[in-house]
Amino acid sequence: MTLKPADAKLLRTALGRRSRVEVRKIFKLARDHTDKTLLAAALPTPKKAAKPKGDPLVRELEQTLRPIMGPSHEKADLLIEHIAKTYKRKLAYQPKGLADATRQLRTKFSDDQISAGAKSLVSHLSKLYGGSDGVV
Repeated sequence: MTLKPADAKLLRTALGRRSRVEVRKIFKLARDHTDKTLLAAALPTPKKAAKPKGDPLVRELEQTLRPIMGPSHEKADLLIEHIAKTYKRKLAYQPKGLADATRQLRTKFSDDQISAGAKSLVSHLSKLYGGSDGVV
């Protein structure tokens, strides 16, 4: 059995200037293992796509509202009620969490207003319920 000239050329370029011992080891590996295993060992693993960072305002709100003990959707409800009172507007939002509340509030308010509303909510609740670590 002979090789086609194109296949022989491919082997010569792939093996380069390796010694006979190295070439024999490579052929033995090729006989002993499947293509899938050899390719996994020879080729670099593809890098996973970077996970997108969350919204910076949502992260800031989570940090600001951390003293309020309760689930995220309750914090979001409190924030929306507080901002509605502060700016004297009727907001009929029913958020599922802080990220959803942020998306809904952004339609009417700027990021600075939302952030200031969260800070004033925490200070308002700490005045009402004492200055302990957990507000509510």
